[in-house]
Amino acid sequence: MLEASFETLRHLVVVPVLLDGIDRRFILDSGIGLTLVREGLDGCRLTGSSFAGKRMSGQEVSVPLAAARTVSFAGMQRSDEEVGILDMGGFPQAFDDIDGFLSLAFFRRQPFSIDYERRTIRDGTGAPGAPIPVRVEIDGPSVTAFMSLRIPGAVNADVELDMGSDTLILDERLAERTGVRLDAPDARREEGVDEMGNRYVRSFARVKGAIHPGGAPDLVQHDPDVMFQRIIYDGLLGHAFLSRFCVTWDLPNSQIRLDPRSLG
Repeated sequence: MLEASFETLRHLVVVPVLLDGIDRRFILDSGIGLTLVREGLDGCRLTGSSFAGKRMSGQEVSVPLAAARTVSFAGMQRSDEEVGILDMGGFPQAFDDIDGFLSLAFFRRQPFSIDYERRTIRDGTGAPGAPIPVRVEIDGPSVTAFMSLRIPGAVNADVELDMGSDTLILDERLAERTGVRLDAPDARREEGVDEMGNRYVRSFARVKGAIHPGGAPDLVQHDPDVMFQRIIYDGLLGHAFLSRFCVTWDLPNSQIRLDPRSLG
């Protein structure tokens, strides 16, 4: 039976994974695309192929592909699982004991529920919650999910569901539509270099109004904090929204189910 407890690293969900029978610590990340294993770990055989994908900011990232002999999590096991090999040398020190990222691709045939309140992950078959349609995109070994999000300004944004993001992220072209001036005194601006060596400019502001999944106005979040950046998507919906629910990821039926028990 699929069931496991999880820890957190900042807002990230950290789960126990067996890689070729050895205990490892992975981040469960719905936005990572394909499952990634830290470079240098045993249990993976390079295939000679590579996978190229784009980050939200548009930079292309290519990783070597490998076959992991076995990847096991919470009683589920995949043999010869196709994974990417990632050089994590540029990551912050807090990630030194993180061995990889477990993606939605691992659950492409198995619904699972994340109960943020109880810090558990379990079988999501038949789990309760409001069903929200999602668009599941499959690109070789990569699986991502998108849904319609209603945001202030009567805008329906097509957002990636990304547990790896903390606050809601919107493309900067939507700032004015949502009533935000990025040059306003209360809008914080940040420039820097990410863990992959790419420069970024980000603006942070509180958006007045409500957001909710398309067709589910009861599942509302008011006045969300938003990060604006020039990205290739309308937006990414992350932890600040998702963690208010018990979230069931039901990729076989192209939906998530949001149980608002933890809203109080």
